Amino acid sequence: MRISIIGCGWLGLPLGAQLAKKGHEVFGSTTSEDKLTKLKEAGISPVLFKLSPMPGGKNFNSLFQTDLLFVNIPPGRKKNPPEFYEEQIKYLTYLINQHRIPRVIFISSTSFYPGINGPVTTDTPYDFEKGSGKAVVQGEKQIAKVNAELVILRCGGLMGGGRIPGKWFAGKPVSGADTPVNYIHRDDIIRLVEELITQDSWEQRLMNVVNPAHPTRKEVHEAMAEKYGFEKPLWQPPAIITHKIVESSLENFDFKYPSPLDY
Repeated sequence: MRISIIGCGWLGLPLGAQLAKKGHEVFGSTTSEDKLTKLKEAGISPVLFKLSPMPGGKNFNSLFQTDLLFVNIPPGRKKNPPEFYEEQIKYLTYLINQHRIPRVIFISSTSFYPGINGPVTTDTPYDFEKGSGKAVVQGEKQIAKVNAELVILRCGGLMGGGRIPGKWFAGKPVSGADTPVNYIHRDDIIRLVEELITQDSWEQRLMNVVNPAHPTRKEVHEAMAEKYGFEKPLWQPPAIITHKIVESSLENFDFKYPSPLDY
């Protein structure tokens, strides 16, 4: 199968390398000429492509001559306003429709959901007043306009590949000790995408990609401190901070890491 990946960064690059190993013809985009060689070494045909928000690059139409497009363009947290991300996805949707790509996997985020201090599901509506990410919501609205079979993966807190829960809080004061986490390991996202690619059709078009286990921040961060040898966070009040408990769509999934405590 020919697969294109828009955004070969922390997730897209190892995903592309894994798919190439499985025999797929993989094309991948990067915004930096310095990374073209790195993609090629991973077995990915590299393409310089950027949405600013209009598309630009070199020979990027090759990305859109594909059987399946994997889109992993997270919204910029500080540099650009939410409207910029919305425009990026709008242009991308136009290119997908123009090239009549049959299947699209779109990486989104559980920041779609409001902080209601309780469970949320794929049916929970966004609420900007309670913390839903405007860029994420608007991006999903745009990608939903593709004339393709589409699955949206709302991923929880991304861990693995050097991202260790609690490490950035080592020895620092932090609140929320008893707050439940919504994490997912990068290796499990890759396993899920591999599984989706093999399916003739997608029964679920919207999935919460989080681990079904929701231990507390203190449990996870202190377990990681013990495992990886860094200082534990210095917990301070309040023990519970604004949060949500994301109901996982992966109850029957074969996780590599059954719980965030295993990361």
